Order: sequence, then C-alpha cells, then structure tokens
Amino acid sequence: MKFIKSDLLTLLIGLFILGGCKNPSGIGLDVDPANALSSNLDTTVTVTTKLLRPDSTLVNFTEKSALGYFKDPIFGTTTNNMAVALTLPNASFSFGANTSLDSAVLVLPLSGFYGDSLNTNYTLEVRQLNELLYNETKKTYYDNKKWSFKSNLLATKNFGARYRDSIIIQDIIVGKKDTVKKVIPQLRIKLDPTFITNMILKSDTLNLVSNKAFSNYFKGLYISLNKNSTTNNGGTFLFDTYSTGAARLDIFYKKKTNAIVDTLNTSLAIAGSNGFAVTELTWDMAGTAVQSTLQNPATSNNKLYLQSFNGTYVKVDFPDLNKLKTLGTNIAINRAEIVLKIDQGSETPYIPIPRLRIYRWDIANRPQFLPDEIPGEPRSTGVIGGFYNAAKKEYVFNCPGYIQDLLSGRLKNYGTFITTTDFTRSFYNILQPQPVSTLSQPARSVTGGGTNVTYRTFLRVYYTNLN
Repeated sequence: MKFIKSDLLTLLIGLFILGGCKNPSGIGLDVDPANALSSNLDTTVTVTTKLLRPDSTLVNFTEKSALGYFKDPIFGTTTNNMAVALTLPNASFSFGANTSLDSAVLVLPLSGFYGDSLNTNYTLEVRQLNELLYNETKKTYYDNKKWSFKSNLLATKNFGARYRDSIIIQDIIVGKKDTVKKVIPQLRIKLDPTFITNMILKSDTLNLVSNKAFSNYFKGLYISLNKNSTTNNGGTFLFDTYSTGAARLDIFYKKKTNAIVDTLNTSLAIAGSNGFAVTELTWDMAGTAVQSTLQNPATSNNKLYLQSFNGTYVKVDFPDLNKLKTLGTNIAINRAEIVLKIDQGSETPYIPIPRLRIYRWDIANRPQFLPDEIPGEPRSTGVIGGFYNAAKKEYVFNCPGYIQDLLSGRLKNYGTFITTTDFTRSFYNILQPQPVSTLSQPARSVTGGGTNVTYRTFLRVYYTNLN
C-alpha cells in the first residue's frame, strides 16, 4: 500500500506543479482551428513569392536516377539521361579460360514514373561513355555536366510505362537445372554480345585488377531515350541505382571444365551509393509561361511553377510581418501556416508534386532547416508539412517557431524558400543540417502566387495574446 500512496502523492504534486506553470512563449501549440476558442486568427500579413531557377543541382549520390523525355504542355520539354560506371565483383576478377558469352543483360530496377503511361511508347538506347565516370575520391557532379559518349549503339529496347508489373525471368543455378523466378519491376536490356565479349570477357587481365583499372579502360555506359521514337508527351522513369546490386550488368556465360559445360552468371554492379550513377538533366522552357515568369522583374509573381529535380523554386517573403505586433505586445504564435493553393485545372492530367519542402538561408546564404524541424530543437515537431492535400488542393507548411523567431528578432529572414528538393538524413550534418537533392519525385505543380486574387499564397496565423 505504501507504494500506491507514494505514487498518488507524486501524481498530486505533479498536477500542482503543472497547474501552476505558465509557458511564456506558447510557441508551437497544436491548435485545431475548429476548436481554437482561445486562439485568434490573422491572415492580413502580406506574402510575396518569386519564382527562381537554381544555379545547379546535385545529380549523383542520389537515391534514384532518372531517365526521361517529357514534353509538358505547361513546363516545356525535360530530358533526363543516365551515365553509369560498372564495378567488378572483386579485385583481380577473371572469367577464366574456356568461356564463351551466352548473353549480357543490363538490369535497371524501376521505382517510379511520371508522365503519359497510356499512350506513349519509349525506345531506350545504350552507348559507351567516352570519358571517365568512376572516381575513387567520390567526386560530385551537377546538372550542368554534359557527358561525352560514343555514337555506336550497344542496345535498344522498345517498351511501355508498365513500371508496376513484376516479371518472370530465368534463374541460373550453378551445377543444377536452371529454373524461373518472379522479380520486381525492371527493365532488362540485352547488350551487343560482340562488344561485351571483346571488352570484358576477353579483356586483358590487367584491365580487371581493380575498379579503377577497369573504369579507365571501359569508361561506363550512357543511357538515353530516343526523342524521335518517343510518341505523344512522353514521361520520366525513376530507377533504383542506389541500393547495392540492384542496378547491374548481368553476364551469362558458358564455361567448360573437364568436358562439362555449365552456365554461370557474374554481375557488375552500378554503385550509385558511391556516386557512380549520374543523371544528366536538360530543361527547354522556351516559349512557356514558366520562362515568362522567370524573366518577370516583378518582386512577386502571380502564378508559381514548381518543377521537380530542383527545376524551379520559390522565394517567400513577409515584408510587413511586424504588423502582427499591433495585435498585442506579447503574443504567442500557436500555428503559422504558409498556404499554397493549386491553380485549378493544372492538376490534370499530371498530378501535382506529392510534397514540397521549405528551408531558410543563414547569414552566409547557406541552407538551413526551419527551427520547427531541426533535429534536437525543443520546438521541433519533426513534421513541418508541405504534403499535397488533394481534397483541398493545397500545400500547408506549419512553422510557428520560425515566424515567432522572425517576429521577435531572434532570427533574421535572409531568405525563405519553397522547393521540390527533398531531404535525406544520410547527408545530415549535425552542426549544420542541409537539404540535399534526391531526384525522388518527378512531378510538377502550378500554384497561385502572393498576388493571385483567386489562389493567393498567404500566411495564416493562430495566436494567443498572453496579456
């Protein structure tokens, strides 16, 4: 019984302490607008929005690689090609004597698609790179890099956008009868057997002593879609080139040992996690409303065109945020929602971007998370929003900590940006977390800007006057 009484006493003391506490900041309280009886609402703060193009975008060390040719009626034409390096199974690898090639298949696991999946036929083409991609120092590449490749074709493949369909393939089992198995959705492209035989199977063993030696000799592969063969509007495919062994070149060959011939399989992996898979990005916005908006000198754009792969982004500003101080000398912001409304009609036939992100610049113009999602920040909720709400046709970012800091002067607005660039925890710097491109969601969105009468971008603030 004494333990029960002790627990009750502890509970009562805790209730008295909590009942007597006052939160002088009140920041970040999760207030349901429908039940916010003690909260006030303000939507009068002016929001300006300026559409911008980034200087460059990281296109390797990404979770996905993109391949596409997409003629968007609003955004223009986007082209995505891939440059990949192959890595050996191990150092000083050898196929051995008495071997002959059966087939060589480039395997590209599908992980997403955006565009015309019904009416477009695609023709994939593979060529050999004419410059080195593999680099032991893990060099980074950006979208302004254009790769040199040889003109002769190593393979072509005609296909449709059946990116969710698993397939049945032959399963090679050493020393036993071969069988079949079901595998995840993937493109399987047979490469020129003469090329593979001469360049790999019968290559000088000195070319196979290390990945560096092999890449200096072989260079890599360049993968693209034939623009002339891509019917209608086309689209963009995503491939998993990051997971170990997912994307690869499978080499099936016969080996004779003591009068016994067996079929063997060796895989040369595409090590995207080490930076050896690069997406080449090209945008052609000539004659589009996007280009006109980018060239518009106005400080705030009426309509915003957000394109994935960091094609465009938006600078957001609050020039008269201090007017909130007229609401009271000591106000606590419970919710502060930046709301972007979809321009109705633009969401079909191509759905909007699933999620937008928001970040700020520090004094050195380095990207930083808002206080509301900094790991370890007491006010951080971990989820700042930015997801597309299909029912309301809008994006909402909830950042009360950031708006409160701007209002109090704790932070200065050196730049606030809404972008299609995703974030990945594997690239977090504990002292200075930064957004990193992942090329994970090919899509686009058209929203109203700060001066749009019908679909205005605005700031919705729920606050409590502590006085």
